[in-house]
Amino acid sequence: MSRHERQMRLAEVGPAGQARLAASRIDVPLAGIPARVAALYLAGAGVGRVRLRDGESAECVHALDPGAGVEVEPSLPVRPLEAFDLRDPAAREVAAGALCALEAVRVALTERR
Repeated sequence: MSRHERQMRLAEVGPAGQARLAASRIDVPLAGIPARVAALYLAGAGVGRVRLRDGESAECVHALDPGAGVEVEPSLPVRPLEAFDLRDPAAREVAAGALCALEAVRVALTERR
């Protein structure tokens, strides 16, 4: 089984969507722990290149191969972080990164070239 075979089975992704992710360059508009969480999720999804704006990209993104694709800048998630009623600050940071990654993948899969 290839690394991304399970997500390629999803109608929303498929082989063409996985190729779009691999060709995408995503700027993560977060800093600190949320940025690192987003970078890990995006790398796991097969995004070609992830750039963190806070200068902390080396540890999380060093192994990614740069893709030659469309620049994608995620917008704010549709459901605000406050809607999850997370009281623990660490949980809020992880959730913020995960939501950013999910939105970035959605944008990369749906943006027209």
